[in-house]
Amino acid sequence: MKEIMDTKEVARYLGLNEKRIYQLAKQGEIPATRIGGKWVFPRALMDQWIFERAKGNLKEESRRKASLLIVMGSNDLAWDIIGHILRESSFHLILSNSNVGSLGGLVALDQELAHVAGIHLFDPETGQYNLPFLSKYLPGKKVAVIHLFNRRQGLIIKKGNPLKIKGVQDLTRPDVRFVNRQKGSGTRVLLDYELDRIGVFPVGIHGYQREVDTHMAVAMEVLRGKADCGMGVFSAAQSLGLGFIPIREESYDIVTPHENLKLPQVKSMLRVIKLNEFIEAMEGVGGYDLTDTGKIVWEGVA
Repeated sequence: MKEIMDTKEVARYLGLNEKRIYQLAKQGEIPATRIGGKWVFPRALMDQWIFERAKGNLKEESRRKASLLIVMGSNDLAWDIIGHILRESSFHLILSNSNVGSLGGLVALDQELAHVAGIHLFDPETGQYNLPFLSKYLPGKKVAVIHLFNRRQGLIIKKGNPLKIKGVQDLTRPDVRFVNRQKGSGTRVLLDYELDRIGVFPVGIHGYQREVDTHMAVAMEVLRGKADCGMGVFSAAQSLGLGFIPIREESYDIVTPHENLKLPQVKSMLRVIKLNEFIEAMEGVGGYDLTDTGKIVWEGVA
């Protein structure tokens, strides 16, 4: 993602339509300025604005019966589905989701900026997902880890694979243009591990420094011909009719401070992920294993 974003990029970043972004900019509710007649948005100030709003909302809502669930962490379309069910059903809750990456989600929990974080972080030393990172980013905090699903992660490529890409070993080829995920994302952590495992240096990858913040953004770059491949989940490739080279099935978990399990909005979210409506929606997308969805993986002091 660029340091200075335009209206379309901010709309995609926040999950809003462009008309709403114009309204917010004109009303002075988001950090923006006009240059040459166009609205521009500094990325650093946008991130700060998101964190400050999340922090303010979390403190305000914690003082009363909350109608807002604040989620920060790894990107996945599951949060859109969960948010839709919470909003449109008898729960009447609003889900605010910020795609700050798995590590960003854990930092947000440590700073009390979010109710829950979605993470998928692979630890090469133990071969485990997620649990080894708790003591580093949430030291001394009592937390609960709830399994959401396993999902297929790999390379999103053009339909028909015209460049005959076989895996990450081909990313250094001069004819392959890559698009990367942002630092701190679980996808980026996995990519760097796979590169290191086979002795491939990022400096030789054309596009390694080019970052986007969601799996769908990776898929869109490939679809538009701006990149030949990028790391992402199967569901993003499937939704746009693109090709996919599987690399690893990963565990995507929800982390929350243990005390938050008593909050009504967190209780509602945990109910939603066990509903047939959610399970069937995710199975319809493809690339997800929901066998243990909702199972408490771990509880204790990090």
